[in-house]
Amino acid sequence: MKETFDNEVIKAVNCHINLGESVLDAYMLPDGEKRIGVENTGIALGYSERFFLQRTQKESKALKALRGMGFSGEQIWVKIIHQGENKIGPSLSKTVSLRDFTKLVTYEATAKGNSKAIVLLAAFAETGVERILEDAFAGRSVDFLLEKIVHYTKWTQQDLEEVLAYNREEVRALHGWGRAPSLDDR
Repeated sequence: MKETFDNEVIKAVNCHINLGESVLDAYMLPDGEKRIGVENTGIALGYSERFFLQRTQKESKALKALRGMGFSGEQIWVKIIHQGENKIGPSLSKTVSLRDFTKLVTYEATAKGNSKAIVLLAAFAETGVERILEDAFAGRSVDFLLEKIVHYTKWTQQDLEEVLAYNREEVRALHGWGRAPSLDDR
């Protein structure tokens, strides 16, 4: 996975998105690109701060599946200049693109059945649909939606079938479908 280093650190504006049990750190670069801090990504999905690093550093089945979905894993260091009495000096944070974050959350929801990821996707989808409708009724362009559709339709049928097969296996394991009933089922 590609990662930028100290001589390539970019200054960024920082904000926090409250998710109830966790917080996502969001960053906006000078060119307007928005990114997510990798440390809290794992926490938002019910894992540790090291989750993203562990998921993207070893050649796991999950990383191969994510790459098949177009996950780049590119990480960029950003420098946040804190102002005010409580914050002293600059700090650094490693970030990932919104597209990679979305693919990671989608993978966790569909392939892993991660309930926190499913809730995040549902909340993001509802918020996105609301924005699209507001823009459309206000006469603003919603062409950004077509760009997203084109991107996500590049997922192959094989990618989708693998996710569905995995989900079916998980459901069978959870509910015991496809096996003879036993006395333990009471």
